[in-house]
Amino acid sequence: MMRFLPLLSFMFFSILATAQTASLSGKVTGPQNEEVPYAALSFENSAITSTAGADGSYNFSALTPGNYALQVTAPGYVSTTQKFSLAAGQKKVLNIVLEEELKNLDEVVITTNRRTETLDEVPSSVSVLSSKEIERLSLTSNSIADIMNEVPGLAISTSQTSSTGQTLRGRKMLILIDGIPQSTPLRNGSRDVNTIDPNVIERIEIIKGATAIYGNGADGGIINYITKTPKAYKKFESTTELSSGISLVNPEHSLSSKLSQTFAGQAGDLGYVANASFGQTGIFRDANGEVISPSYGLGETNQYNFFGKLNYAIDHNNAVEFMYNYFSSNQDTEYINQPGVYGERPAIGVIGEELGVDQGNRYNHNGQLTYNSFNLFGDTDLNANLYFQDFKTVYGYSPFFFNSDTGYEGGQSMIESDKKGIRANFRTPYAFGSEVSGDILYGIDILNDVTSQHLVDGRLWVPEVDMKNFAPYAQLKTLYNDFVLKAGIRFENINIDIPDYTTIFIMPNGGTAQGNVAVEGGELKYDATTFNAGLRYNRWAQFKPFVSFSQSFSIADLGRTLRSATANTVGQISSEAVIANNYEIGFNSHFGNTSLSGAYYISTSELGATYLEVDGIFQIARQPEKVYGYEVALDTRLLENLTFGTSVSYVEGKLDAANNGEYDTYMNGDRIPPVKVASYLSYNVNKLNLRLSHIYSGNREKFDPRTNGTYVYGQGPVDAFNLVSLTANYNLTANTLLSLGVQNLLNEDYYLPISQWDARPDNYIKGNGAHLNMSLKVNL
Repeated sequence: MMRFLPLLSFMFFSILATAQTASLSGKVTGPQNEEVPYAALSFENSAITSTAGADGSYNFSALTPGNYALQVTAPGYVSTTQKFSLAAGQKKVLNIVLEEELKNLDEVVITTNRRTETLDEVPSSVSVLSSKEIERLSLTSNSIADIMNEVPGLAISTSQTSSTGQTLRGRKMLILIDGIPQSTPLRNGSRDVNTIDPNVIERIEIIKGATAIYGNGADGGIINYITKTPKAYKKFESTTELSSGISLVNPEHSLSSKLSQTFAGQAGDLGYVANASFGQTGIFRDANGEVISPSYGLGETNQYNFFGKLNYAIDHNNAVEFMYNYFSSNQDTEYINQPGVYGERPAIGVIGEELGVDQGNRYNHNGQLTYNSFNLFGDTDLNANLYFQDFKTVYGYSPFFFNSDTGYEGGQSMIESDKKGIRANFRTPYAFGSEVSGDILYGIDILNDVTSQHLVDGRLWVPEVDMKNFAPYAQLKTLYNDFVLKAGIRFENINIDIPDYTTIFIMPNGGTAQGNVAVEGGELKYDATTFNAGLRYNRWAQFKPFVSFSQSFSIADLGRTLRSATANTVGQISSEAVIANNYEIGFNSHFGNTSLSGAYYISTSELGATYLEVDGIFQIARQPEKVYGYEVALDTRLLENLTFGTSVSYVEGKLDAANNGEYDTYMNGDRIPPVKVASYLSYNVNKLNLRLSHIYSGNREKFDPRTNGTYVYGQGPVDAFNLVSLTANYNLTANTLLSLGVQNLLNEDYYLPISQWDARPDNYIKGNGAHLNMSLKVNL
């Protein structure tokens, strides 16, 4: 018994001490009930501090009874102080909800520049859509092109499968998924924007202005869809989302539905995330209830997406990751296009049997194996990627391919592209004393892109173009006091093999025979050196200016040139590459509850890439080009729960048509969009979030009609319109979110910009009328 007395005494005094102290625990979440990991917690007038866990939970034990003031801070959220009292022996649970804060440059992290850095370190214009913003914007549309409508500098979506005319600063952009090229610049099919489901995207990074950092085709910039990464803090988590949509003008046959299921988890050093989604859309109706033309439409489509990502930490310095995504979206419609009358009435959908096979993206396979090694040798890090993309898209049936001699009444074209690549990216830091530091990024890109365009019936339109791209590069970043200096160089070495082929022979109705030219194949070589340099000054939060110069390299739709060749050898075909030069000056400001940014830019190129219609055949005009414009964006917190934001985007472009140094000819509407003003008002209170948005698309009338009153392709006048949308989120429980979105809330009756500048009766199509979407999301 005597031997147990010390133990009994210790237990007695421990119980007594516990009875005289208190504890505090809880969870830190955001306004949408999202977990806020690693929030900092501290007590006023006390040295007691702690950090929330990865799931936002925290715990303080053995606190003395009394009055407390707990301070909670986390990047991207408004800091808060919670006052409370603790009694002896009390176990208090205090859950803390943080409000979103306007983003500071030093908090927004991007990776598209091939290194992880904040916007404070980037001397150029960048826009980032976070996962929360993507979720909110996708409530009104499942199209990524529509989701990005509010991005400054990006033209308004076509609301179609085609992204023709949705340029970035008046030039073509390069679309990526986790750095994997989705665009097909060798034969630009304009099907690269909507090639993945929004449910698997973690954020979208938009790098604006000419850049060569990912190679061919980024004259206007880069849009990188960054997929979700394993972030679960349990062995198994499940997220189920069910959504449905319907026309508010005329609901008949307009019902859409979608089911998305995500599993994620962390088991030791292995993390995983997997998603499968399936969606069906009904017909879309305009503001008058008319069925919108199915031509390249998003209505009556079946969409599938399967996504998976695994990452494994080999040790503290080495990790591997594998990503795969499959996307398919095909139209299955009972309607056909009834052409309109340009300027008078729209093209609509009427019951009928569409000739040919279903149009749409048959498949888009993307896979990537990534290896990261930190301190591989010395302080040098390595990031290596092995990737592929396999893509096929089918276009609508067209009488353009009529050939009476062979019995073809028309035809359907399809583009196939197969890309394989490898990247080795090294980063070596350096420092000179205590004031100068930075790093050197260097490596090599190797890409093989094989692209062709055939007709479904087997006829050849564009031969199999086999491009091999070998490009070493280096990028220097130096930090000195409040200056950030960047400079880089990239060496493009491209070989393109083209086989012997014969151009397609067609005899359009009412036209003359074209094609049937035997072309001797050969090899095209392109070598170019591109540069970039930029300087940012970060001394004052109220004004952080930057200047930059950057270049891009692109082969201007070689396939379009080849398919209409009139020369009998490849060597005689004009196919010189485009070097675009981007000059930019801008600033970012943050003062109090307000963020303000602006930029002015000029983009020039000695050779152009503007489409020109000649006798019904599209050719590429190679005149010198100048594109210029500005962007201004403002975000401010008006009240504690009320945030307002707006942006203005203006772009204009001119050609030196006579090649005499005089830029006196306006560029077509498929390149230059009207002025755009995008605004929003967001209100958060308790479990409810409301967001009202407005987009104004202005006029652009730069061209005169032909003598018969019709317009050349791309030169039709564009009239202004206003679109208002509403989204709402409400947390029914801690794990259940109910959402709704109304697209075109005021039921604006308008024509799509592409329908107006296109100036053809077949494509004179109106935009969607008022449309309701609802979703239920459950996390377990």
